[in-house]
Amino acid sequence: MSDYQIVGIMLVRNEDVFIERAIRNIVDFCDRIIITDHQSTDRTFEICTQLLQEYPKIDARRIKSPRESAIAIEPYFGTNTWIFGVDGDEIYDPQGLKIMRGQLLEGAFARDWCIFGNVLNIISLNLKNMTAAGYLAPPSRPITKLYNFSLINGWKNCPERLHGDEVLFKEGFQVGLRNYLYREIPWDESFFRLLHMPFLTRSLQDRRRILKTRLNPDELLRIDGKTTRLGKKMKLLRLQLSQLLGLDWKHKKYRRGPLVEKDVRAFFPPFSAG
Repeated sequence: MSDYQIVGIMLVRNEDVFIERAIRNIVDFCDRIIITDHQSTDRTFEICTQLLQEYPKIDARRIKSPRESAIAIEPYFGTNTWIFGVDGDEIYDPQGLKIMRGQLLEGAFARDWCIFGNVLNIISLNLKNMTAAGYLAPPSRPITKLYNFSLINGWKNCPERLHGDEVLFKEGFQVGLRNYLYREIPWDESFFRLLHMPFLTRSLQDRRRILKTRLNPDELLRIDGKTTRLGKKMKLLRLQLSQLLGLDWKHKKYRRGPLVEKDVRAFFPPFSAG
């Protein structure tokens, strides 16, 4: 086995519907999980701190800015660490991750900068029948975030964890070293796959909202950057209208190709104590 470690980094905000499942499904895959909660007002942080008592490998903290999620992983620059970015609406296949962990620790992907797995972008989830309907990547956009920090010296001007293009690579490595596993392995055979919930309610606070999709941290920061209250309201209104009409970037990137239905029981095993 190699001397690699796997560190999860989560940036969450009002995710109390899926957050416990998202964390539990990755807890055996990761050696450490850093959860950065960006001003949640629902039960998200409470759930995270409860899990911290069960799993000492979890570090849950409140943050004031998404930038702090990037700062949290800066100590791992240049170390033998795979950084695994997970959102509160991303549920991984835990048995598949066991296979993936073994391969990572054996050094199978040691010269890859990042790895992209299979994704099902869900529009409906039936937990009684354990089925979900949605759009696969490919042809939709892949969103798995698994990065090899042993190949870099730094990541400049990173607005939140694993975002931004100013990566400082070590000599001999570059951004094109990407492994697109989803191009080689179909969904039903994949060991690195996730259910993505961008079109489902993610917080119990949002049950009565018409809009199910969320503005991401960057969009929220751009709204906050408007100079006047009217400017902020107009920007928010335009974004919400595009969501309602299905013209926003999430609909364009995550709803490509045919609508499919998949058995998802592998993603919802019974919870077990740590």
